[in-house]
Amino acid sequence: MKKIFALFIMMAALFLPQSGAARQGFSLGLGPMGNIYVIDSVPILDPGIGGSMFFQYRFHDQVAFETTFFLTAQDGKTTPGGAVNDTGILLLGMPVADIKLFFLGGDRTFDPYISTGLGLYWLTEGSNNNSTGGLGLGTQIGLGFDYYLGDVVSLGFQGIFRSVPVITSLGTPNSTAIFPYSLMGNVAFHF
Repeated sequence: MKKIFALFIMMAALFLPQSGAARQGFSLGLGPMGNIYVIDSVPILDPGIGGSMFFQYRFHDQVAFETTFFLTAQDGKTTPGGAVNDTGILLLGMPVADIKLFFLGGDRTFDPYISTGLGLYWLTEGSNNNSTGGLGLGTQIGLGFDYYLGDVVSLGFQGIFRSVPVITSLGTPNSTAIFPYSLMGNVAFHF
Protein backbone atom coordinates (compact mmCIF):
# COMPACT_ATOMS: atom_id res chain seq x y z
CA MET A 1 0.00 0.00 0.00
CA LYS A 2 2.88 2.37 0.81
CA LYS A 3 4.42 1.73 -2.63
CA ILE A 4 1.15 2.60 -4.38
CA PHE A 5 0.82 5.77 -2.31
CA ALA A 6 4.44 6.76 -3.09
CA LEU A 7 3.84 6.14 -6.82
CA PHE A 8 0.68 8.28 -6.67
CA ILE A 9 2.60 11.14 -4.97
CA MET A 10 5.40 10.98 -7.57
CA MET A 11 2.91 11.06 -10.47
CA ALA A 12 1.02 13.99 -8.91
CA ALA A 13 4.28 15.93 -8.49
CA LEU A 14 5.12 15.31 -12.16
CA PHE A 15 1.81 16.74 -13.40
CA LEU A 16 1.44 19.72 -11.06
CA PRO A 17 2.37 23.14 -12.49
CA GLN A 18 5.93 24.00 -11.50
CA SER A 19 8.36 26.77 -12.19
CA GLY A 20 11.52 25.95 -14.06
CA ALA A 21 13.97 27.07 -16.69
CA ALA A 22 12.96 28.48 -20.06
CA ARG A 23 11.13 26.01 -22.31
CA GLN A 24 14.13 25.06 -24.46
CA GLY A 25 15.06 21.55 -25.59
CA PHE A 26 13.48 18.53 -27.24
CA SER A 27 9.82 17.51 -27.15
CA LEU A 28 7.98 14.42 -28.32
CA GLY A 29 4.19 14.47 -28.64
CA LEU A 30 1.23 12.60 -30.03
CA GLY A 31 -2.50 12.99 -30.18
CA PRO A 32 -5.77 12.92 -32.11
CA MET A 33 -6.42 14.91 -35.24
CA GLY A 34 -9.39 15.79 -37.41
CA ASN A 35 -9.69 17.43 -40.84
CA ILE A 36 -12.53 19.43 -42.30
CA TYR A 37 -12.31 20.56 -45.90
CA VAL A 38 -13.12 24.26 -46.27
CA ILE A 39 -13.03 24.38 -50.09
CA ASP A 40 -14.48 21.58 -52.20
CA SER A 41 -12.31 20.01 -54.86
CA VAL A 42 -12.52 16.72 -56.73
CA PRO A 43 -12.66 14.39 -54.93
CA ILE A 44 -14.91 16.14 -52.40
CA LEU A 45 -13.63 14.79 -49.09
CA ASP A 46 -15.76 14.31 -45.99
CA PRO A 47 -14.33 15.24 -42.57
CA GLY A 48 -11.66 12.79 -41.49
CA ILE A 49 -10.15 11.63 -38.22
CA GLY A 50 -6.75 10.23 -37.36
CA GLY A 51 -3.67 10.89 -35.32
CA SER A 52 -0.34 12.66 -35.34
CA MET A 53 3.11 12.44 -33.80
CA PHE A 54 5.69 15.23 -33.65
CA PHE A 55 9.29 15.94 -32.71
CA GLN A 56 10.13 19.50 -31.69
CA TYR A 57 13.36 21.28 -30.86
CA ARG A 58 12.92 24.63 -29.15
CA PHE A 59 16.27 26.27 -29.63
CA HIS A 60 15.22 29.69 -28.31
CA ASP A 61 12.70 30.75 -25.70
CA GLN A 62 10.34 31.94 -28.47
CA VAL A 63 11.36 29.87 -31.55
CA ALA A 64 11.06 26.15 -32.26
CA PHE A 65 11.40 23.78 -35.21
CA GLU A 66 8.89 20.92 -35.46
CA THR A 67 8.55 17.86 -37.66
CA THR A 68 5.14 16.16 -37.71
CA PHE A 69 3.86 12.88 -39.14
CA PHE A 70 0.09 12.36 -39.41
CA LEU A 71 -2.58 10.14 -40.94
CA THR A 72 -6.32 10.79 -41.34
CA ALA A 73 -9.02 8.65 -42.96
CA GLN A 74 -12.05 10.03 -44.80
CA ASP A 75 -14.62 9.16 -47.45
CA GLY A 76 -15.18 11.08 -50.67
CA LYS A 77 -17.57 11.76 -53.52
CA THR A 78 -16.90 12.84 -57.10
CA THR A 79 -19.76 15.32 -57.56
CA PRO A 80 -21.18 18.05 -55.30
CA GLY A 81 -24.18 16.74 -53.41
CA GLY A 82 -23.53 13.22 -54.65
CA ALA A 83 -23.56 10.10 -52.52
CA VAL A 84 -20.37 8.87 -50.91
CA ASN A 85 -18.88 6.56 -53.51
CA ASP A 86 -15.23 6.37 -52.47
CA THR A 87 -14.35 5.07 -49.02
CA GLY A 88 -11.11 4.57 -47.16
CA ILE A 89 -9.19 7.55 -48.56
CA LEU A 90 -6.13 8.32 -46.42
CA LEU A 91 -4.34 11.66 -46.15
CA LEU A 92 -0.80 11.36 -44.89
CA GLY A 93 1.57 14.19 -44.00
CA MET A 94 5.04 12.66 -43.99
CA PRO A 95 6.94 14.77 -43.05
CA VAL A 96 5.53 18.20 -42.31
CA ALA A 97 8.07 20.78 -41.08
CA ASP A 98 7.12 23.96 -39.21
CA ILE A 99 8.72 26.95 -37.57
CA LYS A 100 6.83 27.94 -34.42
CA LEU A 101 6.97 31.44 -32.96
CA PHE A 102 5.83 31.67 -29.34
CA PHE A 103 4.17 34.95 -28.33
CA LEU A 104 5.23 35.04 -24.68
CA GLY A 105 8.77 34.76 -23.37
CA GLY A 106 9.90 33.13 -20.16
CA ASP A 107 8.59 30.12 -18.33
CA ARG A 108 4.81 30.24 -18.58
CA THR A 109 2.12 27.64 -17.99
CA PHE A 110 0.05 28.86 -20.97
CA ASP A 111 2.24 29.20 -24.08
CA PRO A 112 0.46 30.40 -27.32
CA TYR A 113 2.18 30.30 -30.73
CA ILE A 114 1.81 30.74 -34.47
CA SER A 115 3.37 28.29 -36.93
CA THR A 116 4.08 28.06 -40.64
CA GLY A 117 5.84 25.57 -42.86
CA LEU A 118 5.91 23.03 -45.69
CA GLY A 119 4.91 19.41 -45.93
CA LEU A 120 4.92 16.39 -48.20
CA TYR A 121 1.36 15.04 -48.49
CA TRP A 122 0.11 11.71 -49.80
CA LEU A 123 -3.52 11.08 -50.75
CA THR A 124 -4.35 7.39 -51.25
CA GLU A 125 -6.68 5.98 -53.90
CA GLY A 126 -9.53 4.76 -51.70
CA SER A 127 -12.03 2.05 -52.67
CA ASN A 128 -12.53 3.21 -56.30
CA ASN A 129 -9.82 3.36 -58.94
CA ASN A 130 -10.58 6.92 -60.13
CA SER A 131 -7.22 8.72 -59.84
CA THR A 132 -7.96 10.01 -56.34
CA GLY A 133 -4.51 9.18 -55.00
CA GLY A 134 -1.52 11.40 -55.44
CA LEU A 135 1.41 13.28 -53.98
CA GLY A 136 1.95 16.97 -53.32
CA LEU A 137 4.09 19.56 -51.59
CA GLY A 138 1.91 21.94 -49.60
CA THR A 139 2.06 24.83 -47.18
CA GLN A 140 0.37 25.46 -43.87
CA ILE A 141 -0.22 28.16 -41.30
CA GLY A 142 -1.48 27.51 -37.80
CA LEU A 143 -2.32 28.94 -34.42
CA GLY A 144 -2.19 27.02 -31.15
CA PHE A 145 -1.13 26.81 -27.53
CA ASP A 146 0.61 24.51 -25.08
CA TYR A 147 -0.51 24.23 -21.47
CA TYR A 148 2.25 22.93 -19.20
CA LEU A 149 1.11 20.56 -16.47
CA GLY A 150 4.69 20.45 -15.16
CA ASP A 151 8.24 20.72 -16.44
CA VAL A 152 7.97 17.42 -18.30
CA VAL A 153 4.37 17.18 -19.61
CA SER A 154 2.14 19.57 -21.56
CA LEU A 155 -1.23 19.45 -23.30
CA GLY A 156 -1.65 21.29 -26.59
CA PHE A 157 -4.22 22.29 -29.18
CA GLN A 158 -3.82 23.88 -32.60
CA GLY A 159 -5.72 24.69 -35.75
CA ILE A 160 -3.84 24.55 -39.06
CA PHE A 161 -5.00 25.57 -42.55
CA ARG A 162 -3.26 23.61 -45.32
CA SER A 163 -3.09 24.29 -49.05
CA VAL A 164 -1.94 21.21 -50.96
CA PRO A 165 -1.72 20.77 -54.74
CA VAL A 166 -1.79 17.03 -55.49
CA ILE A 167 -0.42 15.39 -58.65
CA THR A 168 -2.83 12.49 -59.22
CA SER A 169 -1.42 10.95 -62.41
CA LEU A 170 0.91 11.59 -65.31
CA GLY A 171 -2.03 11.59 -67.75
CA THR A 172 -4.96 14.01 -68.11
CA PRO A 173 -6.43 15.27 -65.79
CA ASN A 174 -3.30 15.12 -63.69
CA SER A 175 -3.81 17.30 -60.62
CA THR A 176 -6.20 18.54 -57.97
CA ALA A 177 -5.92 20.56 -54.78
CA ILE A 178 -7.12 19.91 -51.26
CA PHE A 179 -7.62 22.49 -48.51
CA PRO A 180 -7.99 20.79 -45.12
CA TYR A 181 -8.35 22.69 -41.87
CA SER A 182 -6.79 20.44 -39.25
CA LEU A 183 -7.70 20.47 -35.57
CA MET A 184 -5.04 18.74 -33.49
CA GLY A 185 -4.69 17.95 -29.80
CA ASN A 186 -1.60 16.50 -28.18
CA VAL A 187 0.20 15.33 -25.10
CA ALA A 188 3.89 16.26 -25.22
CA PHE A 189 6.88 15.16 -23.17
CA HIS A 190 9.77 17.62 -22.80
CA PHE A 191 13.43 16.70 -22.29
